[in-house]
Amino acid sequence: MSVHHEETGAGPTIVWIPGTGLYGRSWSPQTDHFSDRYRCLTVDLRGAGSEGPLDDLTVAELARDVAEWMDAVGVGPAIVVGLSLGSAVAQELALARPDLVHALGLVATWSSTAREHHIRRHFESRLYALENGPLDVFAQFAFWMSAPAVVDREPDLQREVETLLGEYTSRNPPGTAAHFRADLSHETRDRLGTITCPTLVVHGDQDLITLPWYNRAVAEAVPGARLEIVPDAGHLVWLERPAELNRLLDDFLAEIAADLAASRGSG
Repeated sequence: MSVHHEETGAGPTIVWIPGTGLYGRSWSPQTDHFSDRYRCLTVDLRGAGSEGPLDDLTVAELARDVAEWMDAVGVGPAIVVGLSLGSAVAQELALARPDLVHALGLVATWSSTAREHHIRRHFESRLYALENGPLDVFAQFAFWMSAPAVVDREPDLQREVETLLGEYTSRNPPGTAAHFRADLSHETRDRLGTITCPTLVVHGDQDLITLPWYNRAVAEAVPGARLEIVPDAGHLVWLERPAELNRLLDDFLAEIAADLAASRGSG
């Protein structure tokens, strides 16, 4: 299994994992900001830029792909930041291979598709539309990823974000369908308490997909995790409010760097 990735910058390593049906370059609003101080590695998941079997794909398999790639290229322990599906992959990576994860950034996340019924219905509906209707019908579901505040009050921003989203989205319907099936497999709720690395959970206050209480459940389950909420942002928080998300990540990374330096000094 070969994982495609792109690299920019130098410094401590951040591995960026994208969401459902997205390429790694969808993190550009963040990597453009961080690459002057960090080595930024953006990953393409299997089905959207990386090759591999798609049948019965799970989040755990995607996490194994990332772990095998990190081992192969000698990356780790690294800061791992995941968005939506990427956040689920990051959770499984931290659970299965804690040696590879120095810290976690979970953006627009959740922990149990089986128990969080709203997000399960969302994934099922989008998968059905993708597999049974023309692609333009499937594309209409992207509307629900936007914050209502952006749709109502910032139409220019919504058009800009929709354009960016179109540029970052894979044109591989079978791969995207496999990602939705992986989303439907996600289940970490009862294991998150074993994650020991510093963890930041961030979501938009108007996220209609990974609902605010789904994110809060993750933050409450991971020992010591910090929860941050971005105002007037939806599931597209990283595109709608990139400056605010970047600031929160900056603050988190500065703190864990200080903690790491202090622990090394005391050792």
